[in-house]
Amino acid sequence: MKRQINFWFICRFTMLCIILEERRKMRKKILDAALLFAFTLCLIVTSNIQEEAAYVAELENEAVPLQNQEAEPEEMQFSAGVAAAISANSFTTESDEKTGVEKKDVVLVTTSNDSESNLEEETDGSVETNTEVSESGQVEEVSGTSQAPAYNNRWNISLTDEEIDLLAKIVWLEANGEPVEGQEAVVEVVLNRMASDLYPNTLYDVLSQNNPVQFVSWKRRDKAHPTETEYQSIYNVLNGNTDLLRNDTMNFSTYPLTSNLDVKICCHYFCY
Repeated sequence: MKRQINFWFICRFTMLCIILEERRKMRKKILDAALLFAFTLCLIVTSNIQEEAAYVAELENEAVPLQNQEAEPEEMQFSAGVAAAISANSFTTESDEKTGVEKKDVVLVTTSNDSESNLEEETDGSVETNTEVSESGQVEEVSGTSQAPAYNNRWNISLTDEEIDLLAKIVWLEANGEPVEGQEAVVEVVLNRMASDLYPNTLYDVLSQNNPVQFVSWKRRDKAHPTETEYQSIYNVLNGNTDLLRNDTMNFSTYPLTSNLDVKICCHYFCY
């Protein structure tokens, strides 16, 4: 009887030791997992803080007038309305005797009101269509350059169809899924910068500006899929149907970049 009691006691003691050991191992695993999670969280927070600090440091330099701007690409200078006059004697390299076409002096004149371009052709006091001579000697019409339609807004800025397509991509990337007011506010920031002396005066240069960087989505523009909503937001601003921001509101982000908050729309803070 005594041996049975001792055996029973030893079995229970052994089971208790096993249970305690398993609990100790489980607590150790939980503690290790908690430490690993805390370490990973610290790394993520530190990385985000460093990125935000670098981003804010870049934006703080926006108040400094831009100097030594790189020369604008030739095509953007043209779309921005840089005055130019091009004179030519003929649209063909063939001689008058060979083609039988009389050559006339053609002057192309472009004028601008900020980014609005108007293309006029003056030939002998009258407007004519550009022509060129084919190999067969027939005169063919040459398609003209697209013009930026006139819009009535407080910036006196007009955009070509190509520029509107580019801006729609950026608006889609920056404010996709936000209310129309949020997308319109992004457009107003772009036009505020184009009208400011502190920033370039062309859409391309404003969106692609590297230092400081505002439109971080620029490098992903080819992956954008703008919808009718983005285009309608752009047209609302260009037609002067919006008045959401101050003229000196130049920045927006998911947190206030400066202490001068103009307005908060959805998850974006617009600051001046």
